[in-house]
Amino acid sequence: MSFNISKAELEALGDLGEKKATGPVKLTVLQKVLAKYADDFQMELEKNLKDRKVTASGRLRDSIRAEFDDDGMGFRIIMADYFDYTNKGVQGVDYNYNAPNSPYKYRHYKMNPEGRASIKEYIEDGYAKISTVRKDAAVGIGLERKGVGLRKRKSPIDTKVDTLIYAIKRYGIKTTNYFDDAFNKVFKDFEVTAADFVNRQIVITLEKLNKTK
Repeated sequence: MSFNISKAELEALGDLGEKKATGPVKLTVLQKVLAKYADDFQMELEKNLKDRKVTASGRLRDSIRAEFDDDGMGFRIIMADYFDYTNKGVQGVDYNYNAPNSPYKYRHYKMNPEGRASIKEYIEDGYAKISTVRKDAAVGIGLERKGVGLRKRKSPIDTKVDTLIYAIKRYGIKTTNYFDDAFNKVFKDFEVTAADFVNRQIVITLEKLNKTK
């Protein structure tokens, strides 16, 4: 994917009108270039998330935003902190075929309260259909001790949460490369484009300086 710097420069110069200051020329053009890359990257990320069915709930997609530096010289893509788990995948406790080359791996079947609550909400919102329960799914699945010598059956939703947690932890999360592929596609020629921009910017600045004499 490439970006037409010449077009961006013309638009920026048109916006400046008769201004003679050289600083705004560079900043305005660069902002347009970076904004184009940021927009393209966001669109490619959203497309990959949808096409590869990374998150049915859309939460990861909704977390994407571009944050530009105050001086307009750079930007960051902000995403949910678990973005790379669904990108590179996570190896399971017992199996790694879903993400054989991932640097991440589940070491146990435990799940913190926040993660459990998120999975419960995911199921309740209808994004996961859990119809069967394994007897060995998780410690305490189906029944839990309460008091002395008493047992209380878990609610259907809690049983489904246990089942899904077990499946995720045992088999891991599949590698999708949605982020890596988007980055490589959008920024593959960024260095060339940036270098071209710098060379052209020098010419523009010198031309404007000459016209002011």
